[in-house]
Amino acid sequence: MFKKNKLEILMVTVISFCFLFTFSFAAACGGPTSTEEVPIDGENIDVEIETEEPEEEVIEEEVEEGRLAKEGEVTFMTEDNIELNGNIFGSGNKWVILSHMFPTDQTSWFEFAEILKKNGYIVLTYDFRGYGKSGGSKDISKLDIDLAAALAYIKQYDPELIYLIGASMGGTASLVVASEERIDGVISLSSPDEFEGISAISVIGDIVAAKLFIASQGDEDATRSATEMYEKSMEPKQLEILEGNSHGTFIFEEEPENAEKLIEIVLFFLY
Repeated sequence: MFKKNKLEILMVTVISFCFLFTFSFAAACGGPTSTEEVPIDGENIDVEIETEEPEEEVIEEEVEEGRLAKEGEVTFMTEDNIELNGNIFGSGNKWVILSHMFPTDQTSWFEFAEILKKNGYIVLTYDFRGYGKSGGSKDISKLDIDLAAALAYIKQYDPELIYLIGASMGGTASLVVASEERIDGVISLSSPDEFEGISAISVIGDIVAAKLFIASQGDEDATRSATEMYEKSMEPKQLEILEGNSHGTFIFEEEPENAEKLIEIVLFFLY
């Protein structure tokens, strides 16, 4: 009798130890547990045992952030390996590229670039080859190549909108590139319809984007070109002849009242 009781006690102890070990291991591993009644020698004993649940698959999604342009000085290459210098003003995804006139460089646009920045646009100014800080030698016949390089540069930032604005020869180049690339609008300020081998008049009918032609009344050659290009272009299009005599970005320096009118016209067009 004593031996039988001793044997039963030993069995209960061993079984209890096994369940306790299982429970302790599960708790240490963070596994789920449940309570069940287990019959031992005719008696039901509550023990906690490990239960397995299917593991949830955790999927980590990698979100690639869009590249954002930073304000300040930049450089980029043309298709014929000339390094051009530029500057970015503002932030966002609505881009304006400003092309300068002869004989100035990109600094002639800096004050206007700040105005566009304050109105929610991100702006790229740049020097044509041979001007300002850009490499190479001056070559009017490659103005469109330089502007195409500037356009390719901003496309890496996946722009929502693209506008080209150019003064004088910069406007002629802007019209040529607008006939070849998908953009949202182009503004020609005091631009000749042809300039030393660059012809805007020959491609003006190919431009699908919105067009704005601006010139000063006293700047007779520019007024004639603006009117002729306007007449030969398709809709949507707009012609604005300002009072005064100044040419291109010299309007900002020489004619403050006309400069205010010019800014108003351009911002209305962009909006």
